[in-house]
Amino acid sequence: MKIPYGWVREFVDLRLTASQAADRLVNAGIEVASVTPLAPDLKGVIVGEIEAIERELGRGHAGHPLLLCRVSTGRDRYSVVCGAPNTRVGVRAAFAPPGAVLPGGQRIAAAKIHGVESQGMLCSERELGIGEEHEAGLLEVRDARPGADLVATLGLDDHVLEVEITPNRPDCLSVLGIARELAALTGARLRPPQIALKESGASARSLARVRIEAADLCHRFTARVISGVTLGSSPAWLRARLRAIGLRPISNVVDATNYVLWELGQPLHAYDYEAVADATIVVRRARADERFTTLDGQERVLDASMLLIADPRRAIGLAGVMGGANTEVTDRTTRVLLESAWFAPASIRRTSRALGLRTDAAYRFERGADVEGLVAASARAAALIAELAGGTIARGVVDAYPRKRKPEHVRLRMSRVKRVLGVAPSAAQARKVLTGLGLPVKPRGADLEVTVPSFRRDLSIEDDLVEEIIRVWGYDRIPSTLPGGAISLVTHPAALRQGQTVRRALVGAGLAEVVTYAFTDPARAELLRRSVDPKPVELMNPLAQDASLLRVNPLEGVLSAVATNVRRQQVDVRVFEVGKTYRWGNGDTGTTEPRWVAIALTGARSGPGWAGAPEPVDVYDAKGLAEHTLDALAVRASTGEAGVLSGFEPDCHGTLVAESGAIVAEFGEVAAALRESFGIPTPVFAAVVSLDAVGAAVAAPMRYQALPRFPAVERDLAFVIGGDQTLTAARIESALREEAGPLLRRLVLFDVFRFPDGRTSLAWRLLFQAEDRTLTDAEVNAIQERVVRRVTETFHITLRSG
Repeated sequence: MKIPYGWVREFVDLRLTASQAADRLVNAGIEVASVTPLAPDLKGVIVGEIEAIERELGRGHAGHPLLLCRVSTGRDRYSVVCGAPNTRVGVRAAFAPPGAVLPGGQRIAAAKIHGVESQGMLCSERELGIGEEHEAGLLEVRDARPGADLVATLGLDDHVLEVEITPNRPDCLSVLGIARELAALTGARLRPPQIALKESGASARSLARVRIEAADLCHRFTARVISGVTLGSSPAWLRARLRAIGLRPISNVVDATNYVLWELGQPLHAYDYEAVADATIVVRRARADERFTTLDGQERVLDASMLLIADPRRAIGLAGVMGGANTEVTDRTTRVLLESAWFAPASIRRTSRALGLRTDAAYRFERGADVEGLVAASARAAALIAELAGGTIARGVVDAYPRKRKPEHVRLRMSRVKRVLGVAPSAAQARKVLTGLGLPVKPRGADLEVTVPSFRRDLSIEDDLVEEIIRVWGYDRIPSTLPGGAISLVTHPAALRQGQTVRRALVGAGLAEVVTYAFTDPARAELLRRSVDPKPVELMNPLAQDASLLRVNPLEGVLSAVATNVRRQQVDVRVFEVGKTYRWGNGDTGTTEPRWVAIALTGARSGPGWAGAPEPVDVYDAKGLAEHTLDALAVRASTGEAGVLSGFEPDCHGTLVAESGAIVAEFGEVAAALRESFGIPTPVFAAVVSLDAVGAAVAAPMRYQALPRFPAVERDLAFVIGGDQTLTAARIESALREEAGPLLRRLVLFDVFRFPDGRTSLAWRLLFQAEDRTLTDAEVNAIQERVVRRVTETFHITLRSG
């Protein structure tokens, strides 16, 4: 949420810079993400008045006439060529004389236009970088004197605090809320906005009626009537302030409600009074499948859990979220019905998410509005509308309040403060802190009794008040003490140890870990789902339609990370994720959550270098990383047949099988259809290790082995395989290891050669070594002969010679 610091200082006297104020807020638990100047690039822009239009020079790009104007700045006069549609004698607008600087470092100088010298530039909002409005023409500044500095006039010499408020602190979702915090933190006096409400004429009760039919969802609803209004644009100062907080100015009436929303934190809505049937507001639940068109022009289908603002004939507003197109204030509106209400947070949150409609009003209502402060906010908005749009405010307010709030009192024991914090201020100091936060306090002997105001819905127990005291008094006052008591050793769960081992191994191998959301798109889940798979787990309240299921395949997270990097021109990606998939089962939540390590690779195997172009990764890189992971987890595995996980190309998909026969890992090339659904144009190779299967496998015991004292002997053996496509290198390797016995220390497949006639040659390097002696040629030859005989007779293949 954006908070202009100058606006805050209207309510509290501060001698702090914006950055210093931000630091104070952060130390008190109010996160400030950034502090940015409002208009850092504007220099020398002032207010100019068009005294005369001397002649027309032709037509501009937009078809408007180019006019030669005489512009006065009070002391000087300039000849300026301007083609804005609102160019007229007497208008006061933003003027950049020669030497002024606009956004982007554009320095203004005199220039020839249609053969006439133009001495400066009359500017629009977009040209000044303070808004997007351009078609309407010049930025008019009606209430400023010629020659006045534009930045100071519009309050642009300010900084904006980007404040991130936690859901339990809706009282800080306003300028006044932030000002209250800073007043308490600095000891300065808080000055809430003064409301000068001038009422006259008929009473509001005679002009409007309110009927609440869903009192459980709407605890209070007020209405005021302002007659004789004239819609138009807001003054420049108000438009500039709204733009500073990220809102688009619309009209003086709507801008007034938005201004008060930001100032006091209370959402309001203005209805065209004449469009409300019988001048009667009905707050009711929607009917099943009731249709309603909101202000954004979208027709929405509602359900019976949603709260509506209606008149006796039809719906006119989606309570707490957005108004209706059928009662929108327009240029023809002369009488306004102003709503200020309190709606149940859970109801607004449910409606907003179900319809995918996020608004500033819903953001505040779903966190909890101030049920007692909404009348003052209504009065403030009505006074501002009357000031900006003219008209008269009807006497009084229609106030339907069926469920009045009962005051809550919390007893605060100073002994409790001491026990929780280890230190405590005096009772007088604690009372000053709490009073500064707007909490009424009464002494009760040595203790205090605090009345919880309606705007602090986060305060309910004694320890809440203790927290308020220390965050204002200062966390640095808590003394540093050494912990006491016995220390017990903690054994990490097996799953945690597994994850730590995997992370060390893969980060050490040069991969980067990613952490992704467990949500998935239904379309992508359908692409990965096999006919035998159960229906995916669906979220009851998803953040978005494309994140409405829990993921069913461990590859989804790493593939999304690969896609993000590739879109940003990072084409060489090596990532892994330790995560879960979800499926219906018999767990505590009705689901089972298998644990996985997912690995994805794309691009080059190594970075560029002088030795030559790097080779691309392939399926063997993925397989090797899966084997590396299993080695780190002390699980021996051999290559098996095709796996069961979806998402791989059928002809490039293998498994790693533990000694028990269980599949512990799968690897291969990611299916083209799957990677294309992520927008990845290049081949991706992946591996998946099942941590659950690894946990069930028997881990190889770790044994100490001394460094070899005697030399090793190497032998190379190559075998020619005929047309048997079912014979795998893994089966041959298994036979080699078994027959060679304990003297075989290493076995490496180092060459694969395919003959034109379809035969294949596989060559292994065998390393023999004994711990107690140097092996003789006779010993090694005997082992070699035995190995060759076993392999050739078992698999009916031949030893390749030469």
